[in-house]
Formats: sequence, C-alpha cells, structure tokens
Amino acid sequence: MRGATIGDEAGDGTLSFTTQELSGARKFNAFLGLLPRYHVDRRWNARCVQTMTKAAQSLVPDGPIRRGEAVSRVVVANGREIGLRLIVPKGIRHGLYVHFHGGAWVMGNARLDDGITRPIARRCQTLVAAVDFHNAIDDRLDVTVHDCRTAVDWLVDHLPELQVKRIILGGESSGAHLAAEALLHLRQRGKAEFVAGFISMCGGFDLTGSESLRQSTGRSLVIDGPSALRNLQRLTPSLSGRQARGPRFADLSSLPPALFIAGALDPIIDDSLSMSLHWQQQNGNADCAVFPEAPHGFNRFPTKLAAKANGLVRAWISRRLETIWISPGGLGGQSR
Repeated sequence: MRGATIGDEAGDGTLSFTTQELSGARKFNAFLGLLPRYHVDRRWNARCVQTMTKAAQSLVPDGPIRRGEAVSRVVVANGREIGLRLIVPKGIRHGLYVHFHGGAWVMGNARLDDGITRPIARRCQTLVAAVDFHNAIDDRLDVTVHDCRTAVDWLVDHLPELQVKRIILGGESSGAHLAAEALLHLRQRGKAEFVAGFISMCGGFDLTGSESLRQSTGRSLVIDGPSALRNLQRLTPSLSGRQARGPRFADLSSLPPALFIAGALDPIIDDSLSMSLHWQQQNGNADCAVFPEAPHGFNRFPTKLAAKANGLVRAWISRRLETIWISPGGLGGQSR
C-alpha cells in the first residue's frame, strides 16, 4: 500500500515511527490486554453505554472551549429529525468537515467525539458538523444509513448558509462506513463535486466480514473479533443489494482523494487495506497509513502514536482545503 504523504519525518513520502512512540504503544497495549474485550453484538451493552454516556454528559456543561464553540441543531428532512453538532471556529472557515462517529453502529453520539472534532475545527480553521444519526440498537441499519444520507443532503444544500464551498467527509470505525455511503449517495445525486476528500480511521467497509475479522479471536485488543462479526450478521439483513455487502463492493470511480488510517493489530485491518487499494485502482488518489502496535480505535488512546495519527488527519484536511478550490463549473484540483 502507499504510505501517507503528509507529516512524514523521513521526507520520502513514507510515515516513520520513533522508538519512543512504539514503546509507549506497547506499554499501553499491555494494559489493554488486562481489560475485558467489548462484545459489540450484545445490545444490552450498547444500551448501558448509551445510558451512562447521556448521564455523564448531562452533568458536564456544554459550552465554548477555547476558540471553538459547539452549537447543536436539529434539521428536518425526508421525514426525519437529525441532530447536527456544529463546531464553529473563529474567523474565516476554510471548509466543512462532516464527521460520523464510531460505535459499531449501535452506540455513541456526536458530542462524545469532541476530543476529535474540536481540534479539527480549531487547528484546521474548519467548520465541523458531527452527525447524530440513528443508533441501530434495533438492528435497523437501513435507518442509520438513511439518516446519514439525509444529513449530507441537507449540508450540501445549505453550503451558502454555512459559509463554506467545499466539504470533507470522514469517520471512525463504523462511522467511516457511513461516511462512505454518504459520499456514494452524493455521487449518485451528482453532488460529489463539492467533496474535497474522504477520511477513514480504522474503518469498516466489508459488511460480509473481511478475512482479518473472520480470522480474529477473543484475544484481539479492545473488541472481541467474533462478536464484531456477529454484530454485522445482525445488522445487514435490514439492507439490500450492494449496501448489504458494504462500500468495499461498490463502484468507487470518480471519487475525491482519500486517506485511510489503520492499526496493524485491528481485527478489521483488511477493510482499510482492501478499500484503499480498490479506491487507488479506480481513482489513483488514495493513501493508506498502517500504524504498527495499533489496535482498533487507537487514535483515542493517550499515546504518542495516537497523537501522530490525529495530527496526520488534521494535516491532510488542511492540505486538501488549501489546495482545492471551487470553480464555476465545479470542483477543480488547482492550487491557489
């Protein structure tokens, strides 16, 4: 796979890692190895997590932090009410980053990802819209996908109101899958020209279960591999056709540049590898960075490796928004 071309220390288009970064990651992995793995197919788990998350968030004031201000907004479109958490930077907005949270499609919310989205808004001088879509605890993944499509439809139709001209779509884990489906939907509607890029962090794109997931065991860090496969088997019956198989099996032609970040210890690493290869073969504009000693969701851990991955994402967003402009005829790849 191609190496990431941003933020590399080697200066030759590859991403290098220091001994200190890898050592710190190994130490944290040893701690993770002592913890129980999360079984994502157990719906009572998701309900408990959601209840505790909402309770904790209700006790913490949700106000401006440093240079970014969070604004919650509910939009009504296609018969659905969908929440958008807008992180508004001060000054000029270079673009819009649309974020889809992870959580195995069944848990999580937009505010829970503030640690990821607020730095993007602040350091990339970018408006962020984090989508609060339907969590499929009821196994209705079709409703979740519909919410995400509806959200990007609304955002693209209201770009002048949001004071931006171009957007980047991205997400983590299951959120990367939803971001990909949203992008494919925009292309179908003839609106992919407004999208300047796509970002995936530990994304899941093969809903049939990639080879690495099928070979994983309960010893994988963070999540139980067999449980993750069972979760897919519970969710996909609500979908049909190509959607039931995942974006990995879609026509990916005529899509914007993409950045895929994966962890070498992630049970779904094959999803990122195969999706980025498929994207590269059809568009010639995909980068894939595999982080050693990195399990699923590693970018959220208190390690230097996580900081490096999140910094890579922000640098990539900044570069895309600085080098792409909207011409009267649509999106062009011109430098300023």
